[in-house]
Amino acid sequence: MPYLVLTAEVPEEAKKLTKETLKKILTLVFDNKLYYALFLLALMLITLKIIGLCFRPFRKKNSIHMSFLKSVIQAMTAIAFLLQIGSLSDTFTKFSSSILMSSSLIVVVLGFVFQEGLSNIVHGFILIIFKPFDLGDRVKITIDGQQISGYVKNINLRNTIIQNVANNSFVIIPNAKMDLGVIDNSYFDAESVNSNFLDISVTYESDLEKACAIMSECITRHPLVREARKPEDRDKPVDIVVCNLADSGIALRASVVTKTIEENFGACSDIRRELVYRFSQEEDVDFAYPHMVVRS
Repeated sequence: MPYLVLTAEVPEEAKKLTKETLKKILTLVFDNKLYYALFLLALMLITLKIIGLCFRPFRKKNSIHMSFLKSVIQAMTAIAFLLQIGSLSDTFTKFSSSILMSSSLIVVVLGFVFQEGLSNIVHGFILIIFKPFDLGDRVKITIDGQQISGYVKNINLRNTIIQNVANNSFVIIPNAKMDLGVIDNSYFDAESVNSNFLDISVTYESDLEKACAIMSECITRHPLVREARKPEDRDKPVDIVVCNLADSGIALRASVVTKTIEENFGACSDIRRELVYRFSQEEDVDFAYPHMVVRS
């Protein structure tokens, strides 16, 4: 069965009218400096948005180089558009022409106006070259005596953004301060591990050897601890040390090693919970607490 195809042809007059209307609009935009400036401004915003979308796939890779490169390209693009918009003004053209006639004056003006900005840009390049951290790393940085602990979220030409673990706020640090600060990076080496002390206290009446054996067993068999250890050391008992003889009991300490600090928090929590359960099943092992023994 043959199909009936309907096609609507655009009249030649409509095509001609459309072309003339478009030509008038373009003429109005390019001949009028105000409209042309607004057109360039809109084009700049669209271009910056497109650049951001092009770099979006690199977010998952947490690359500090790509984050910084995006900010550099966006800054150069914005400067190029703004200079083009500024050139439409006769006042700006005359001012720039007079400035260009004196190279020494250019250096003085730029050095005075952009001193802090240029310093942050230079230190930003130093950070991405030597790469003391990457996006997503948990760092502890000391700046002017103040310590900030958090995750690196972004770096651009001017500053580095860190999400504070204390209150989940975002701390914006100038690149110059970031480069000159003391950085403690828990993720600097992919092969490195994170360790933390686990402290408990048992009473003097407890069986000390049994308490140490239970504590060592709970730590050794935890999956996060086993994953961080070498294959030949995974079944090796963790050493338990007596770190203090306090008034209320015997203080025991062990080192809990995991791959990341977040895993360490979770592992220590799980081990403490298991120790509470295991000690409750033993008659001769108990946690220490402030108490007084009265003998008659």
